[in-house]
Amino acid sequence: MTAIELGRKPLGTLMVDLCAGCQVVWFDTFESLQLTPGGTLDLFRAIHAAQREPPRPLAPPLKCPRCDTVLAATQDLQHTTRFSYWRCRYGHGRLTPFLDFMREKNFVRPLTPRELARLAESVRTVRCSSCGAPVDLASSATCAYCKSPLMVLDPTAIDRTLAELDAAERRRTAADADTDADRRGDAVIALAEIEREMARQRTADNNDAAFDLVALGFAALGRALHWT
Repeated sequence: MTAIELGRKPLGTLMVDLCAGCQVVWFDTFESLQLTPGGTLDLFRAIHAAQREPPRPLAPPLKCPRCDTVLAATQDLQHTTRFSYWRCRYGHGRLTPFLDFMREKNFVRPLTPRELARLAESVRTVRCSSCGAPVDLASSATCAYCKSPLMVLDPTAIDRTLAELDAAERRRTAADADTDADRRGDAVIALAEIEREMARQRTADNNDAAFDLVALGFAALGRALHWT
């Protein structure tokens, strides 16, 4: 795992450990609650970079990097959104897959019936963001293997995070007027942009491969924020 610095918290720098190959992040106790909007965007950038390669499957038993005890699989609930992680039994922290981190922070959401109908007009099969299995839009909006609903990056949540970052930066120093505010409008990832990204990738790959909607959302977000 690689240690990355994600902005600052009230009592010092927040460091988390990230494995790009397995697409998981390790949070020490309460670290996920201490992420600032800027730190969240830094983590988005790291996740975006890591998704360029297919994730490696996690091989049990998963062990705590602090005490080496086997981690316990845990289901949790944030508002109405369910997410999963593996926690240390002695409270040292937790190992969270990228997608579940985004679920916890409400940055991804299920597609609405209207969005599903619109998407089905242009593409038949998409890839489950949780397990990678193909999902036939003509017959279901839920993965037949892991039972997860089809998810998409939520533009409202992204725009809110960018607005919070801009406000925090403006409070921090009046000299930093050139913040991400001018780019907030460009970061709204509508379904139409995801459909355009599908068309671009299909043209580049010259095939009819299934697409991961969350990964496509990150690709569009990366262009809007000049990450690529």
